[in-house]
Amino acid sequence: MRRHSVLVLLIALSLSAVACDGLIGDSASRMVTAVRDGADRLKRSSSDTMVLSVAARSWPGGCPEGYRVEWRADSDRLPGLGVICASGTRGYATIDYRPFVRIPRPLNVTKDKGEPTTIALRKRPDGAIEVTALQ
Repeated sequence: MRRHSVLVLLIALSLSAVACDGLIGDSASRMVTAVRDGADRLKRSSSDTMVLSVAARSWPGGCPEGYRVEWRADSDRLPGLGVICASGTRGYATIDYRPFVRIPRPLNVTKDKGEPTTIALRKRPDGAIEVTALQ
């Protein structure tokens, strides 16, 4: 019975960490969480494409004004996802998306305050998921 309780506790802690990242993580982390969830749904789907809309939040770890999303290609010397605030005083970056999606070419988009980012995903014939567009 004790082993079962420990397992339940570990599962609860890992789920709360994921939820916490979505609630209090920075802009780049929240975007990766949405892309990871979308890629999981697309893998299980019979569809080959999916479009996500990721809401922009100014707090916590966000941009109180407009922002720019830059996604460097996997082939770049320094691949990664960056969310840069329009004021130029803050920015957030991550590479945590790499286990879930591929970035075949550089992508970027500039958004106004509060405007969501639209992310297009595509399932490749080998089953890998690519981010194909940002709007």
